[in-house]
Amino acid sequence: MTVQRKKAATPTSVVVHNINIRAPYRRTQDIENWKSAIKTFENEVNPSRLKLYDLYEDICLDGQIESVWGKRLDWVLSKEIVYVGPDQKEDESIGKLLNSPDMRGIIKELMNTVAWGYTLIQINNVYYDETEECWKIDYDLIPRKHVHPEKNFRCISKDQNIASRDFLYMEEPFRRYMIWAGDEKDMGLLVKAAQYVIYKRGDFGDWAQFAEMFGSPFRELSYDDYDDETRVKLEKAMEDWGGMNWMMKPKGAELTLHDVGGQAGSNTLYKDLKDACNAEISKIFLGNTLTTEQGEKGARSLGEVHQEGEFQKHENDKKFILDVLNSRFRAVMKVFGVNVSGGYIVFKEDEADWDKLTKKWTVYSGIGSKVPIDDDTIYYEFGITKPDNYEELKEEMRQNTLAGMMSAFKEDDDPLKQDKKGFKNYLKKGIANFFV
Repeated sequence: MTVQRKKAATPTSVVVHNINIRAPYRRTQDIENWKSAIKTFENEVNPSRLKLYDLYEDICLDGQIESVWGKRLDWVLSKEIVYVGPDQKEDESIGKLLNSPDMRGIIKELMNTVAWGYTLIQINNVYYDETEECWKIDYDLIPRKHVHPEKNFRCISKDQNIASRDFLYMEEPFRRYMIWAGDEKDMGLLVKAAQYVIYKRGDFGDWAQFAEMFGSPFRELSYDDYDDETRVKLEKAMEDWGGMNWMMKPKGAELTLHDVGGQAGSNTLYKDLKDACNAEISKIFLGNTLTTEQGEKGARSLGEVHQEGEFQKHENDKKFILDVLNSRFRAVMKVFGVNVSGGYIVFKEDEADWDKLTKKWTVYSGIGSKVPIDDDTIYYEFGITKPDNYEELKEEMRQNTLAGMMSAFKEDDDPLKQDKKGFKNYLKKGIANFFV
C-alpha cells in the first residue's frame, strides 16, 4: 500500500521569513537573573520570553540536565509510530512517513515543549525522495524567542525584542501549515531546574578553588631579615617549581595557617551540595532519583517503585505527543495531500512483560472468583483484540463447557436416580461451576 496523496501546493508564498535570528546572550547566571526572567515572562502588560529562553539555552549545557531530560526524550524517540486506517489495519506506507528521520526531529521538538513550555513548527513540504528512497518532511522550528502565544498576541515577531504581530500563525493562510503545542502561560520544567544548575555552578567554582588551595602541599620558605639576595633567589626557585601554593617570610615573622581541610565534613561539603542539586533536577524531570543516582537506600524494591513513577511520566509524554499528532499534525498532513482521514496515529506497543501480566492475571482470577468481571475489561487490561464474532464464540464456549459437564456424569451418579434433595444440591453445584 502506498501513501494516498491528493494534489497539494507547497506554501512558498506564505511561509514565515525574514526573521532576525540572534545568538543567545550568554552571561554569568545568578539567582537574580532567574527571578528577573520569571518576572518578565509573567508581565501581564508586556510579557517577554527573551531572558528566560536565553537562560534555558545556558543551563542546557549542564550534564545532569542532558542526562535526565535525554532519558525522557530517548523513551519517546525510541518508539515506533504506526497509522491505523478506518479499516483498523496498519498502513505501512504512512508508517514509513511517520518513522522517517525528519519525523523524528519533529517529535523531538514537540517533546521539548514539556521542558520549554511552548513549541511552534512550520511544515513547508511533504514528499518522497526518490534518490534516498524515503519520505521527507521539510519543516522549520520557529525560534521560540520570536513566538508570542499570549492571548492578546498569538503572533511571530521578526525582531525578538519587540512583540510585533508580523505573522499571525493561528490565522489563515499560516494556520494550515503550523503545528503548535503547549500552554501560553507554561514556562516548562527548565524554569524549576534552573536554580539548581545555578547553585551547582557556584558550588563547582568554590570546590575548584578549594582543591587548588588545599589539594596540594603548601610550601613555606624563610629567609634572614634584610637578605634580599636570598629572597630573590627563593622566589625564582618557587616560580620555576610549578603552580603549587607557596609563601615566603622573614625568619623573625610568624605565620598561622588555618587549614579547614582537616575539619570534619569540609572535604564532602561541596560534593554534598552538588549531589543535592543533581537529585532535585532528577526529581523535576523524572520524579525520582534512584533511576539516575544509586543513593544510600538503593534497595531493589524501592527502585522498582521509583521506576513505576518514572513510567507514568513516560506514559504522559506518549499521550501528549499523540494528542498533537492526531490533531494539528494530521490537519497539516491533509494540506499536503497525505490521506489520514478516518484513521489515527498510535505508538506501537512494546513486547509484553509476561511477569507483570502473570501477576495481573492472578489478581483478576481472584476477583473473578468472587464477583463478575466484564469481559471487555479483560480484553483492555491484557491488550487482546476482541474478535468480531465475539458473541458467537462465547456461546460456543458455553455449549462446550456444558457438554463437558454432562459427559462427566457416570451411570451410577445419574441425578435422576437420586432423591429429590440430592438432585437439588447436585443441580446447584453444577450451575455454580458452570458460571464460574
